Amino acid sequence: MVDLTNGQRLLLGELAPWQILALADAPEYWCKWIRDSKGGGSVHDPDWHAAGLWRSTYSWGLAITALGDYMQERKRDDAAHTVTLTWAEITRWFESLPAELRADARRCRKEHLDAEQARVVTQILAPGVTEPEPTLW
Repeated sequence: MVDLTNGQRLLLGELAPWQILALADAPEYWCKWIRDSKGGGSVHDPDWHAAGLWRSTYSWGLAITALGDYMQERKRDDAAHTVTLTWAEITRWFESLPAELRADARRCRKEHLDAEQARVVTQILAPGVTEPEPTLW
C-alpha cells in the first residue's frame, strides 16, 4: 500500500490547492512543472512557521527545511530537513488515489469549481485514502 506520513501530508498541504488537484490529475506532468518552477516559500503550518522553517523545491523533491540553502544544494537526507518527499514518492502516491477521487480533482481543476476545491483537496490529503497496490497472487 502506498501511503504517506502525517508530515508528508502536511508538506503536500503546503502546496496551492490547484497544484494538489493538478498532481492528482496528472502527477508525472505536474511534478516536472513544480520541480522546474523551483518554488518555495514560507509555510502555513503554525508549528513549522514558529520554528522558522521553509518549503523548498529541489531537483529530487520537496522539503520542509531550515533557511539558508540558497543554492538548493541540500540532499534528501540532510539533517536540516524536517520532512521530505521525492518526485517518485509523490507520483506513486497520487497514482494510488481512487480513480473517482482523481476524476473529481480533474473536474474541479479544469472547470474551476472553486467551491468544491477545498472539499476535494481535503479528501485527497485524508489519511488512508489510497488504494492497496495489487498483488501478484
